[in-house]
This record gives sequence, C-alpha cells and structure tokens, in this order.
Amino acid sequence: MTKQPEGSPQEIKRLQRCINDLVGILALPAIWTGAEPSQIVGTLSDSLLLMLQLDLIFVRVRGSSGEAPDPIVRFAQTWEPTPHPQELAEMIAQWLGSDSQKWPAAIRKTFRGREISLVPLRLGLHGEFGTVVAGSQRVDFPQQTEKLLLSVAANQAAIGLQESTSRSAQRQVASHLDKLVAQRTAELAATSEELMKAVDVDTETRPILTQVEIDRARAYGHVRRAEVGEVLYRPGEVGVPCFVLLSAGLEIVQSTIHGERLVFNLFPGMFTGEAGMIAGQRTVVQARVTQGGEILELRPEELRTLVARDAGLSKILLQAFILRRLMLINRQLGNVVVIGSQHSADTLRLREFLGRNGHPYTYVDLDSDDTSRNLLDRFAIAVSEIPIVIGNGNMVLRNPSTAQLADSIGLNDNINKGSLYDLVIVGAGPAGLAAAVYGASEGLNTLLIESHAPGGQAGTSSKIENYLGFETGVSGQELATSATRQAQKFGAKMALARAIVQLRCQRRPYELVMDDGTVFFARTIVVATGASYNKPTTVTLERFAGRGIHYGATHLEAQLCEDQEVIVVGGGNSAGQAAVFLSQTARKVFMLVRGADLAESMSRYLIQRISGNPSIELLCNSELCRLDGEKDLEEVSWINKQTGQVRSVSTHHLFVMAGASPNTNWLQGRVALDEKGFILTGRDLALAIDPDRNLPWPLSRPPYMLESSLPGVFAVGDVRAGSIKRVASAVGEGSTSVSMVHRVLAEL
Repeated sequence: MTKQPEGSPQEIKRLQRCINDLVGILALPAIWTGAEPSQIVGTLSDSLLLMLQLDLIFVRVRGSSGEAPDPIVRFAQTWEPTPHPQELAEMIAQWLGSDSQKWPAAIRKTFRGREISLVPLRLGLHGEFGTVVAGSQRVDFPQQTEKLLLSVAANQAAIGLQESTSRSAQRQVASHLDKLVAQRTAELAATSEELMKAVDVDTETRPILTQVEIDRARAYGHVRRAEVGEVLYRPGEVGVPCFVLLSAGLEIVQSTIHGERLVFNLFPGMFTGEAGMIAGQRTVVQARVTQGGEILELRPEELRTLVARDAGLSKILLQAFILRRLMLINRQLGNVVVIGSQHSADTLRLREFLGRNGHPYTYVDLDSDDTSRNLLDRFAIAVSEIPIVIGNGNMVLRNPSTAQLADSIGLNDNINKGSLYDLVIVGAGPAGLAAAVYGASEGLNTLLIESHAPGGQAGTSSKIENYLGFETGVSGQELATSATRQAQKFGAKMALARAIVQLRCQRRPYELVMDDGTVFFARTIVVATGASYNKPTTVTLERFAGRGIHYGATHLEAQLCEDQEVIVVGGGNSAGQAAVFLSQTARKVFMLVRGADLAESMSRYLIQRISGNPSIELLCNSELCRLDGEKDLEEVSWINKQTGQVRSVSTHHLFVMAGASPNTNWLQGRVALDEKGFILTGRDLALAIDPDRNLPWPLSRPPYMLESSLPGVFAVGDVRAGSIKRVASAVGEGSTSVSMVHRVLAEL
C-alpha cells in the first residue's frame, strides 16, 4: 500500500479531529469498564488499521493466568487471498523472538512476497497484557507522528485492559467507535510540530512546550544528557528537580500492590512533575529514561523562580501539575495503600484526611476483598488495628494517628523545625490561606500550620454558590486546594496535622509550641483557627463518634449515604449546603432546625433550594432527644418543641452543623477574648479589655484593625469577635492582615 499525498488544510484539520477522537477514547479507561479484552484490542486494531492505512495489524492479549489466546489480526482489503492469522503469528514470533525487552523499534521483513515494515509494541510496561505489531509496505513507515500515536494508543489500551472490571459501558463504546470509523478515515500527513501536538489529546496534562518556551526555561536550569535506563527519581524522594525533555523520552511508572504500572509516557518537549513537587513533598512515581537524549534540569529553587517570574510558563506548568495530581487521585495511584472497612471510624478518618489533603492513595475494602481479609487474619491483626496503612512499599502502620500518617508519607518534610519566620499563620481555612498567599507573594518568609487539612470548616462544604466569580458554584475542597497550591507557588511552607498548643509571648520573637513539642519562632502571627460546630447538649454524640456522626458532607460521606435516609442538624449555610448536596444521593434528608424558620440564619438561595427539593424535609422547632444503636448509629429521635411530639427514624448517618465555638483554648490568658471565647481586635479592645484578666495595650500607637491585645498577633476569619461568618469576608480579612503585618515588621 502506498502513502497518499498530503491533503488540503481542511483534510489535515479533519485528520486532527479523527486522531483526537481516537486517542480521547483510548485515554479514558473508565468507559472501557466491563468490556471484554477482545473488544478493546479489536477496536484498537480496526481504528489504527483505517486511520494509519496499515497493511496489517496483529494483537495478542495475555489471559489472566498468563496464557496467550488466539491473536486478533486485521489485514487491508488489498490482501487477496487473506493470509491465515496463525501463519502471521508464527512469522512474527520468528522475527521478534520471545524477549520483548530486546525488540527493535522497527524491522522490515518479507511476508507473502511483500516487503513489510513492522513496529512492535508492548501492552503494559513489560508486555504483561500482550503485544501489538503494526505493519505497512511504506518504506518510510513509521514516521514520528505515527510512532507517537501507536505508543499512546497501546499505552492507553493497556490501562483499559487493566482497569476493565465490570460490563456497564461496552455497548456505548462499541457504538461510538463504529460511528467514528465509519465517518472519519484518514491518513497521517507531514510530521509538523502542530500535527504532533494534535496526536496527544491530553494537551493540558502533558503539554508540549514550544521552542520559544523551552528557550525561556533554559535561563533557569542547566542542560545535561540522560541515558536509556537512567532513573531520574523514585517514589519517596524529596526535592527532586523538574526535567524538561529536549530530545530524551521518559516513562512514568507507579508501584502498586500488583507490581509496577505505567502511568504515561513523556516525549521531547514535555516535562516532569506534579503538584507535590511545588509543595516540597515526596514523589509518588518513578521517572525512567526510555530514549536517551538531552534534558533541561530545573532544581526546586530554580523552578520556583521560573514560576514566579514567567507568567506564561507558570500557567502551563502549574495547570499540568494539578491535573496530574488529580489523575493520580482518580486512578488511586499513590504511595499509600489503606486497607480498612467502611464500618471503621478510623478508616473513614484516614481516608478523609488523605482526600482533603489531595494525596493519592489506593483503598482496599476488607468488606469486599476476601484475599486481603484472609491475609490480615493469618497475621492475627486485631479489629482495633484496622486500618492498615502501607506506605512507599516498605512501611506498615497499624491504625496510625493522623499526625503519624502525615509524617510517614512526608507531608511535613519541607518544614525546618526551630526556624524563625516573618509570619506564622495558625489555621488554613479561607482566611489563613488568603494570608499565606499574600504574605508569601509579597516576599515574607511564611509558615502555615494546620491541625487537619486546608479549607477549615468551609473545606467540607459541598458547594459554595454565592462566592464571587464562580457563577456555577465551587466546592470548599476545590477552593482550598487551589488556594493551597497558590500559596505554595509563592513559597509558603505548610505543616499539616499539627496543632499549636501553646503561645509563649514573654519576649519577641514569639514562640509557638506544637503538639509534638516542636517550637517555631515568629516575628508576627495571624490566628485563623476558625470555629468548630457546637455539639447538641440533649444527646451524647461521643458514643457514636466516627460510627455515624459526621461534621462535614464531602463526596466520601455522600457515597456512604447512597439510597439511605440521613439527618442534618443546623440552620446555617453549611447545614443547608450539606442537605442539598446529600439529597443527590440519599433517599431522604431530614433537616432539623431549632428556630422557627431559616430566614435569619441562611442565605435566601439556599432556602429556595431546600423548599423546592422533594427529597428534603425541613423540620423547624426541632431538636435531638435520643440516639440508639448497639455499636453503630441505628436510630435517631427528635422532639418538636412546640407540640412535644417525638419522631424516630432508622438511620446510620447524622450530620451535625449547628452553631460554632472558637478554637482559642490555647490562647487563654494570652490575648483578650470576649465572653464566648472569640478574639477581640482593633477598636473593640479599648472597651472590652478586663484589666484583671488581660494586660493593657502596651504600645503608644493604637492597635491595628485586626490586631489583638498582643502586638503583632492578628486574628482573622471566624475566630475574630464581630466577624461576618462568610467565606468572602474571611478571605478579605486574611489578605488585609498582611498589610498590617508589614507595618509591624517595620517597627521591629
């Protein structure tokens, strides 16, 4: 078969759409769920045969026990008579041999009197899922774009083979590809840079830098050569460089409980890295050179300088880093394996911590995985030791604390203990994150300390619909993740799963003592510890803590509540957002409100959502009166305060989002608080300070607007007395506080 001449610009555009559709389908393994292996490789064969105008394509898929069933072979219509598939299989075995690691990139052989160029490819990193061989009579086969398309297609088909576990989307995929093949058949044209970019539909996750962009990046790093087989970094390493591939090629692989797995390939013009690199965290993947060549190495400090100075490259790099982290999370490709049960409170605690901190992990459910359950029984692991956490392939923890988990996976590796900081922010809610972004971006040596996960109370909100700039709403998790990456981009450090237990303020700089005894020194402090939901006094929640009692409604909780009846307690925006969100998966949501209505405590748009939702039953003048269950929560009762009527519902999930108390116990006797424990600031200090309990303002100047009774210590967000309990106002206070921090630093 001869290659047709290059077509018109319109034909090239049609070709690009064709390639994008093919690779887009192959790059979404989720839609292959339930497809038989023969259908996946059959679709791959038919599409590539027509799109590349091949003379033949040969695919052999390995079975689950390692045997290789009959191959799938497609020949072009010019073959008359059509050769027998087994004849081709024997010849390919003779030409290539059994060791796939020694296969050439391409060979030219004679078959049935025709000269054929053959390109062999492995399905899987080591060919564990099978083999693909593409053949063409063209002397110039394969061209660069053809190599790239074949590699991407084989790679994503291998992922599809690995992840096909049910049979739900089979007909949808087959139908879509039938239409695709019928409508668009084209050939590959010239190997232009523009066409090569079109081959890889995933241009945001794996963008190809232009030569101009690469030249701009050269000024920040140094060029060196990388040889085939060289490992640039391994899982668990800290402070690894970012590598821009000038002429080299890489494969990114991930170790799983089933062995090594290919994540994706990187080609010249692409670059390594993901969001954890900006945060200074340990790597979760391995980068290995598959094609020798030159690479541009950017050390962490060089990368941060580039990101700060070059807005264009900053956008490309950070967007790819974040999308790659999301991909790892969605595919459960992390350096952590959590083996637990959905009925275990500690399993939920660790999964929620990893999820809110955006750390990819693999979850093995003992309730459905007999092999893992039998293995744990064999090693006499008690129920109290569940969950088991395996990290980096060599670390095993039995029911660790959140702090132990954070340290073991390296979330705090970039923190220098005992250091002096211009600004220490305690609490990573919206106010604290805003202070970190503005502090770090304005050149302050900034440390952010968070006892659990970024986002605070707002981070558990399923959707915030009245935040400026997000017309369709934004989840608290999304907002917190974006703000965290933004702060880290500017150089802010973050200590996670660590709480401040003491403030030593006898002299400057101030000393902040963490729960593990670590001391940090701060020239200025911003307190953004927020407030915690109040616990109803009419029932004892501790009995079912972690066994049906929830203080946030995220996607994890929504999955647990699917097709069940749930109860939400509270009349504020957080409770309303939770009720609306849970109604999407729960069979029924009962919303208990102590007040007579929602008008004074909730935004109008939420009231309208709740009143118009048939899955939500609003119960005003109601409060909890009894919780029942042997081990887990099984039944909840409440009383109508007006009628005295008691009602009971069988449920396993109770969401408590009523009222709030400030997290200021560690500041008692250090700064002035009001009668409810909120921090007094600015002009409120002169009227409210009790000389018997708090020292008078010590300076000749008046306190700044957000400054507490302790000079240089500021309070922002929900923890501040008189603050407006809204995300936007918290962000405003956090950013405003930094201007006052600068004034205090100028006084020192």
